[in-house]
Amino acid sequence: MMMGEDLLFREIRPSEYWPPVLPNGKFRAVPKGALRELEILEVTDDGLRCEGVSFAWSEIEGISISGDFVCLLSTKYITGGLKFHISICSFIDRLGSVYRLINGYSVGYCLMNRIKFEQQGCLYELVSRSGRN
Repeated sequence: MMMGEDLLFREIRPSEYWPPVLPNGKFRAVPKGALRELEILEVTDDGLRCEGVSFAWSEIEGISISGDFVCLLSTKYITGGLKFHISICSFIDRLGSVYRLINGYSVGYCLMNRIKFEQQGCLYELVSRSGRN
């Protein structure tokens, strides 16, 4: 997913968008090098975090997909980002319900949509604050 291109999100119900974006909660996936699904991220209003590592939405510089792996790209940490298998993901919402799909999309793709959604919001907020249109 190119981070420079805008994606149109439409609100289909209050706080629910198309294409679907992952809400706040726990994201589970198989990290690169692991053999089983683990909780790798918590999705929050401010960004992504897990085990002392955090990425504000604006600190995620891009998303790379290669074969079955997704890499959330960031220069914030020396590793350059976070890699996980896209085919084995799940999401646990605030009520404890577990999902693999949201409106027909894999929760892995919904996470990527959330990143894009938040970054576009951050970008538009910065532009509107600077007075540019």
